[in-house]
Amino acid sequence: MKAQIKVNAEDIHRKLNRLGPGGELYLKKGRYPDPITIIGKRGSEDCPIYITGPGAIFGSDMDFDAYRETANKLAAAHQKGGSFPGIYFMADNAALTLRDCQWVIIDELVFRNCWPTAIYLDNCQHIFIRRVDFRGGCIAIGAAGPYTRHLLIEKCNWVQDTKSHGEDDILSIRDNGYVRADLSLGDCRLWSDIPWKQVHGSGDEDGPVDPVGDARAYDGDFFRAWTIAGYVIIRDNVIIDAFNGVHFFNQASESTKEAFARNVLIEDNWFVRIKDNAVEPENFAWNWTIRRNQFVDCYMPFSFEMQRSGYFYVYGNLGWNVHIPGPEDDKHAKGVLFKFPETHIADGPHYVFNNTWLLRAPIAKKKRFAKLEHRNNLIGYATDADKFKWEACSPFGSGWSFDSYPLTELDDLIRFEEGCFTRSWGSLGIVFDGDVISHRDFPDRLRQAHYDIGKNARYADVQFQDQTIGLPSGLKITKAPAAIAFSIELPDKSRSLFAPSNYCVGAWQETGRIDAFDPSFAVIWPTPARYSEGDQS
Repeated sequence: MKAQIKVNAEDIHRKLNRLGPGGELYLKKGRYPDPITIIGKRGSEDCPIYITGPGAIFGSDMDFDAYRETANKLAAAHQKGGSFPGIYFMADNAALTLRDCQWVIIDELVFRNCWPTAIYLDNCQHIFIRRVDFRGGCIAIGAAGPYTRHLLIEKCNWVQDTKSHGEDDILSIRDNGYVRADLSLGDCRLWSDIPWKQVHGSGDEDGPVDPVGDARAYDGDFFRAWTIAGYVIIRDNVIIDAFNGVHFFNQASESTKEAFARNVLIEDNWFVRIKDNAVEPENFAWNWTIRRNQFVDCYMPFSFEMQRSGYFYVYGNLGWNVHIPGPEDDKHAKGVLFKFPETHIADGPHYVFNNTWLLRAPIAKKKRFAKLEHRNNLIGYATDADKFKWEACSPFGSGWSFDSYPLTELDDLIRFEEGCFTRSWGSLGIVFDGDVISHRDFPDRLRQAHYDIGKNARYADVQFQDQTIGLPSGLKITKAPAAIAFSIELPDKSRSLFAPSNYCVGAWQETGRIDAFDPSFAVIWPTPARYSEGDQS
């Protein structure tokens, strides 16, 4: 290993030239207010480049309140130019940029008030971001470039809205494994006080950007990708009081889109008070595994508005959808578990199995999604929540009825799916079976309304051991009903029967959280020995 290169804010740019394979860039304690760009630095699996500095803080003293009007004016100008009103177009204005780099480990750094972006990766491969703390900012980590791949992001923390009790939640999650349910949501500005449209209103029915009153600086993500190859693992991160969590775009041409947004693993993360979407693949995506995450008061945990996708595996997740985001008159507050598109082409199945939810919202309230298999999930309802209404959380929305149902596929698409979830299950390959759901509409009333729910789905009065929000062990039940074995197809077209011993519904099994299989790309993930050694510290 090469000698450690120690730098400060004054000499870091000059000393970057000395950084090479096996080198360590150690940032001394202090503030680093100026942007840092690292270009063309390439380590190897045996000799990675290591960047660290536990006392180094990137960013400025400009908090959200100071940057708010600037972001609004930039978004307004973008809107007047005919584009969606946001500041995404300048995401490459980052505190730390890596361009054309390989085999770089970023470990134990701090980013505060980096507007709009903290870390930006452009055409990079084999990048490891670990134990990094982000506070404020629009985008914590951005990634772009068609050759960007093999990104591992783990054990990071982000509180986007720092006028909240996110810090207390992070400490509790990291030390105890649960959130601080005893603290008031009124302390969380983005969640409770800022209307959704002030952050992400499109300018149509929501009107033009208000340069003073809007909050466009929050319209970002923990991880945002623009048409990257894929091979991304996002593991054991805590994302709190933010607008979005993980967000992929795939805007490639028709002939090349299948080469992007592939092979993604999102596991063991906490998404807490996410004002919009926790996990959102857009346009096209393939081979995603989303498992063993915790979703605490997320407006929409899963936004799956893809035009085309396949081979999704969503299992072992826990969720509490108890509180409605504010303010009181916000029209974007009711939420839903899954948001689906008007049309969708499935190249493979999408399995949603053995998850456990405490809901006050529908599973899916409108539109359609092909080759969806929803199996062996356990769903109870937050009946003690403020303003809880059974009608509002009917599994497929409140727009269905016994008297009005589609007679043909075309009738279904045009007339009904704007108001309720599709009933064209046969042609779309939709399966709901083995689920235990404690809503009075499930399954009999919905079957009468021509939803072809499987024979093994059933109603039960689900009584969780402890409904305290954000307490994972609380979502266990006594004597969970038996689950139904089913066949799982993998991306290579092979199939196997999923039937663990003592298999029961929900995320919790006798031996702990449900486990299925590791994605093959994650099993053979190339990892430097130095990274593995550091993971033990």
